[in-house]
Amino acid sequence: MPMAGFIKVIAGEMFSGKSTELARLVERALIAGLPVQVLVPAFSHRGSLRDVDERLARLVGRWTIVPVPDGAAERLDELVDRDALVVAVDEAQFFDRHLVTHCRRWRAEGRQVLVAGLDMDYREQPFGAMGDLMCIANEVVKVHAVCTRCRQADAFISHRLSAESAQVVVGEHNYTALCGDCYRAEGAAGIGYTRSMP
Repeated sequence: MPMAGFIKVIAGEMFSGKSTELARLVERALIAGLPVQVLVPAFSHRGSLRDVDERLARLVGRWTIVPVPDGAAERLDELVDRDALVVAVDEAQFFDRHLVTHCRRWRAEGRQVLVAGLDMDYREQPFGAMGDLMCIANEVVKVHAVCTRCRQADAFISHRLSAESAQVVVGEHNYTALCGDCYRAEGAAGIGYTRSMP
């Protein structure tokens, strides 16, 4: 009988350290001698030191990183190694909802499932499958950046700086992390405030 698996979700806004925490957990698994596979949506790669593959590059052990074309979670059956005892998913908000089914199955198979992603988009709406993943997780960790405007409070949202309205706009230069008060202040000044709820 396989050992009990689990799902751990790391959620928060941009610049909050989600990928850093994911890399720390991957490192712990590698120290324990567990084979790890890391999944990332191919289009989300920023080409910067903030990418999870850059953070993992120094780690020693049995691990691979798999860019998933178009974040298409239905393809994970053909991409995930059956020997991987730890499956880590970065930028999970960009995967489609099939990811939830896969995470449940991996847990049932006794695997450790580590998921990091944005919990909300810039409009305060749940992002992709992250809401569902947080509901089914054994553990949810919320991490926060420091607000880039007041530099005192914890941020709570990835505030979009550009005028683009699509939900997915990749690139850290398009966003800043704001606390609730600063987010409201930006809105009062007419700067990109898009609050969707009263």
